[in-house]
Amino acid sequence: MALGSRTAAAVLGLGLALTVGVPTAGASSSRPYPDVISLGSNTGHCLEIALGDRTNGATARQWDCWYGTNQRWSVAAGPAGSLVNVSTGKCLEVPLGDHNNGTTVRQWDCWGGPNQKWDWTHIPGAGYTLRNADSGKCLEIALGNYSNGAPGRQWDCWSGDNQDWFPLG
Repeated sequence: MALGSRTAAAVLGLGLALTVGVPTAGASSSRPYPDVISLGSNTGHCLEIALGDRTNGATARQWDCWYGTNQRWSVAAGPAGSLVNVSTGKCLEVPLGDHNNGTTVRQWDCWGGPNQKWDWTHIPGAGYTLRNADSGKCLEIALGNYSNGAPGRQWDCWSGDNQDWFPLG
């Protein structure tokens, strides 16, 4: 079994009970996981804002999961469909109007725009894809990049392992 597959299986196994159904913003009873989650990826890392940087425009990146507040995302604290970083209080977004593959995702003050909304789609036997409501592209880590610090970015949705995300409570 390849490293990526083993990592995916481990993350999936840990979060299996958390990955049933389609997440939506709003009442926690509509989600099969808590209001505050860490987003684990097939790389075995979690999506974070570095050291809780509160600057608008700070890049979201992957790092070893340690479940600090900079790796925790609230699905209930902000506008519907948003992911709010617990440490900074800012929303995960793609720069408004940027529909280019490879554009890095970042945090910004929450304002409820479509570039800050993420549509979750459950992938049976895997995790979820997170599609940006403005660009229509999916959140991913560059294919094959297992390094701490690799940025989150948007890319055409293609159901690749690097676009699978797992809500970890």
